[in-house]
Amino acid sequence: MTSEDIDKTTLGLSYEELLDRGIEKLPPKIKTKTRFEIPKVETEIEAGRTIITNWKDIISAMNRDQKLLLRFLEHRLGTVGWVSGGKAYFQGKFQKVRLNRLLEFFVNEYIICDVCKRPDTKLVKEKGQLIKKCDACGAWRVVEKI
Repeated sequence: MTSEDIDKTTLGLSYEELLDRGIEKLPPKIKTKTRFEIPKVETEIEAGRTIITNWKDIISAMNRDQKLLLRFLEHRLGTVGWVSGGKAYFQGKFQKVRLNRLLEFFVNEYIICDVCKRPDTKLVKEKGQLIKKCDACGAWRVVEKI
């Protein structure tokens, strides 16, 4: 195909039509899968404790220090927690729905950029404050300390 052929086929098409045409040519996996997905919490209740069995998967997907997420959940649940053997243990019984909501809140507060909505951020401590900086667009924001 030459550049003349491309010009003839795209001549007169709007941007949206060209975009739709491009999306139609994408493989199905690329169309449906988002770049960043939060794994759903898998739990077990044992002897008055809630165990997050897929803790390792959650931490690797979030690309954050597990101590930060652990402290966040302890604070929000009002309990004590610890990590052992790739699982997180929390004193008390907690529903999956509540834990999943807390994970979503954590992701929105500490991972997703407020400006470009991408997960390409890092947390930096500056002058005693925790700052979320976006590598994609350069935006930054002071986030709540845990």
